[in-house]
Amino acid sequence: MIPIMNEDKSADTTRSSQRQRKKAARQLLRKHNPEAVVAWAREEVGPMRTLSTVLFDPDPLIRWRTIEALGRVAEDISHDDLEQVRGQIRKFLWAMNDESGGLCWNGPEAIGEILHNVPSLLNEYGAILPSFFIEEPFERGSLWAVGRVAAQRPDIFAGAIDDIVASLKDSDAVIRGYAILALGALERKEALEQARPLFDDLATLTVYDFESGELRVSSVGDLARTALDD
Repeated sequence: MIPIMNEDKSADTTRSSQRQRKKAARQLLRKHNPEAVVAWAREEVGPMRTLSTVLFDPDPLIRWRTIEALGRVAEDISHDDLEQVRGQIRKFLWAMNDESGGLCWNGPEAIGEILHNVPSLLNEYGAILPSFFIEEPFERGSLWAVGRVAAQRPDIFAGAIDDIVASLKDSDAVIRGYAILALGALERKEALEQARPLFDDLATLTVYDFESGELRVSSVGDLARTALDD
């Protein structure tokens, strides 16, 4: 019986350690200090795994700061271990599958932010993002992710333009807003013109501001006017 007790004790210790790592990461995210998060990650084993658990936090601001942190940490790790970053993207893709047993709702945003910071992986994983445009509950996140990385490799998303334009008429204001951001990043003026009828759209959505690390509320109309004025 002694080995069983030792195994149980070891498992409890592991769970405790995981909770402590998650708590430490969350405390850093609350302060919004990306450089400190990267420094913390350099001293941790599997920091992206720890951060990925914080994606389930009930606070939307913490979730968005976690998405930002995943990108920063992935970029730092990629210099010495690009395969580890690939592995984390594959884990997110698996966690977005029903068979995984627990959907990672913010998986597309996390993948998009990692690709934004590690663009060398765009050829491998960028084209996957539009495939989630019609996959519940990833419609919003996949549009946001495309908008986040589109400016770096617009050619990858050339075949998704029609689907993004169609999203301008979606009943979901968040999807309409993210579609505007994606078309703006793609710099497809002729497609973006389809957003002109949305100038008077007063529906609002929350957008994460990477400069301030805060969430800001904007209307669909404001986003459309800004995109067409640029």
